[in-house]
Amino acid sequence: LRRMRDEGRYLDGREIKSPPSFFLGAAASPFGALPEYEAIRAEKKINAGAQFIQTQPVFHHDRFLDWLEALDQRNLLGKVHVLAGLILLKSARAAQFMANDVPGVVIPAEIVKRMTAAEDKDGQQEAGFGIAVELLEKLKRTPGISGTHIMAVHWESIVPKLVEETGLRQAERASQM
Repeated sequence: LRRMRDEGRYLDGREIKSPPSFFLGAAASPFGALPEYEAIRAEKKINAGAQFIQTQPVFHHDRFLDWLEALDQRNLLGKVHVLAGLILLKSARAAQFMANDVPGVVIPAEIVKRMTAAEDKDGQQEAGFGIAVELLEKLKRTPGISGTHIMAVHWESIVPKLVEETGLRQAERASQM
């Protein structure tokens, strides 16, 4: 893709009459292995042309900071836009599934406990929303990231409320002025 965009050539070397204007991205898993190893993986993607990296969901902010530090030690933060992943947990079952069965996702025990402590569906959704607000507030103040990728798995209707409550809508308007 980078060759197509930058050199106007297909993989086989043929010329492209109208080269595409790609903004190339890649995925990263800050919690898949030690931060130093994940930083090496990210560096390979950046060297291959990634201009932004979208991460797996961040539930453990301190460990996410360790990964960002590993990127910074390799002088990568200024070379790529990092979009931190954020998933809104809708239920205790979803929190347990992600914590136990989704590779590369780390959910601290206290978050799972908060979700399971809620007695009913409404309480679990309220807890999940509260966790998302807290994480998003931390991410907004995190140096080295360019934004957040909000993933509302089976709960898309809650995104406008999250955007309003965390002030993202106001920040968006201010940047447009």
